[in-house]
Amino acid sequence: MPTPLFDIWSSFGFSANPYSHTVLRADATGDELLVGRDKESLFLQRLLGSDGAHAMIEGPVGVGKTSLVQVSAFRMRRECLRVRGGELFIPALRPIDIEQDIDALEAKVYQTIAQTLIHYADDFEAAGLFRPDVDQLNQWLNAPKYKSWQAGGGGFGMSANGGYGEEGNSGEGYARSGFPNAIRMLLEESFKNQRGGVICILDNMELLETAGSARTVLDQLRDRIFNLPNVRWVLGGSRGILPLARTQRLSGVFHMPVRLQPLDAAVAVDVVKQRIRTYGDPKKRAPVTPESFAWLYLLLGNNLREALTYSESYGLWLYDQFVVSESPMPVSTSTRDEILQDWLYGEASLAFGDAADRVEKDSWRLFFRICDNDRVGSQWKTLGYRKRSEFELMVTPLVEANLVVREPHPEDATRMEYVVTSHGRLVNHFKRKFLGSGVTNEVR
Repeated sequence: MPTPLFDIWSSFGFSANPYSHTVLRADATGDELLVGRDKESLFLQRLLGSDGAHAMIEGPVGVGKTSLVQVSAFRMRRECLRVRGGELFIPALRPIDIEQDIDALEAKVYQTIAQTLIHYADDFEAAGLFRPDVDQLNQWLNAPKYKSWQAGGGGFGMSANGGYGEEGNSGEGYARSGFPNAIRMLLEESFKNQRGGVICILDNMELLETAGSARTVLDQLRDRIFNLPNVRWVLGGSRGILPLARTQRLSGVFHMPVRLQPLDAAVAVDVVKQRIRTYGDPKKRAPVTPESFAWLYLLLGNNLREALTYSESYGLWLYDQFVVSESPMPVSTSTRDEILQDWLYGEASLAFGDAADRVEKDSWRLFFRICDNDRVGSQWKTLGYRKRSEFELMVTPLVEANLVVREPHPEDATRMEYVVTSHGRLVNHFKRKFLGSGVTNEVR
């Protein structure tokens, strides 16, 4: 294989970025890289594989919710192909992000399901089912120009005598095409009332920002996509929005959310070790050692995505410092660990300086109090403020500087609290580690 022109990781002995924070794919590599989640994966597989309500999964941003669902769906597919018992679960080709434009979201759902059935068509025979007839659908859907499905009757104009025309598959042409109805029929025909289906993820519910918006969107989707035959849904979200969005109309449609907790630091180390084994060659030299990754992971509040992102940024910096300058790369892990801490000092210093320009001393006092407790509730009286407006005046700059975030309490979604962000943790680390008590008079 030729040496990559621009990728830096081959210089460290890796075939791919070992610190990538992108969602794990529903494939063998994703299965290999999902570490420390076997118990949660088995529970999710049982939930998805049983008839009844769909699944919800809740957890902090970056905890690995989507990766867990993707890999769990892959494992279900793999087991179905191994057993060949007339049962088949297949992962949708990609997660679907929530949006408030219901028509656009519905169109995205049907197109994703259609492409998934096309992609996995051969799996049906391998699992002991009849292969669905998706050849014409494939030609139409994946042509350079979408062709509309013309027909003479049915809810969306679909009939057994349907043909193809040249009108693009959008707007009125999309509705007249009968495409949604055709996909419903294809799902029913593909699985023929057998166990199995397409596992779809409706992700990032927190993008709707408020529980009211989430309830409105989900209620509208209830009879548009959540009742599709042989489609098993998983709703993913953070910041406590899912429990509040589950209305009475949805109580029989979705289970109560499964809450995914952050990994223990020791397991996070295993995550990085597995990535180093998977992508590394015998001469590999990881920019961030597993031991340093554990320290970084704890510093950033057990946020795996943030720890991976900082590790990746450090790798890019290390490449410029040694490879580009043609200096010898440090061999000992202790030296690399010391260089990492020096680099992080620089990053923390910049973060602190940026925040210091935006936050006044009274807000800093509140910030350090939040840091001492990791989080505080929004009960302003217990925090020593005489009025709510005084508290909001102090906390708003902290939110705007990305030092804290306002989100529902993990055990009671009706209560709001302020939690230190990973960026805030870095700023607090700089103050306590490098400035000590000398910063007290300046910002308090």
